Amino acid sequence: MKESSGSQQCLGESGVLARQMQPEEQLKCEFLLLKAYCHPQSSFFTETPCNIRDYGEPFREAMWLDLVKERLAEKVYTVAWFLRDMRLIFRNHKTFYKASDFGQVGLDLEAEFEKDLKEVLIFHEASENSFQVPP
Repeated sequence: MKESSGSQQCLGESGVLARQMQPEEQLKCEFLLLKAYCHPQSSFFTETPCNIRDYGEPFREAMWLDLVKERLAEKVYTVAWFLRDMRLIFRNHKTFYKASDFGQVGLDLEAEFEKDLKEVLIFHEASENSFQVPP
């Protein structure tokens, strides 16, 4: 048994954002999107919010999960652009529903997304032959 001695590299968000969208990153982004879709409160965020009166007025750009899915399928995203669009969904929701109890729905999904993001994309990479022995 060998103990890893500094062979783990911590990739912060800036390191992740600097990456091109390779097949591995594409799969990870698809997985993050799938996890967002599976959230119990995600149905509100799936389609274009055009059915909400005055939704587009405070925003320069509306965003929703189905549009992110479409862009991922077309393989037009970089990692940074994917994260920007996902966070735009939550930012728009917070702006529009800031004075409403419904705003908590977006905060819940955002918190879950950020947690999943850290686990899936912003992570510790270890070489295959090393591990850390717990203290």
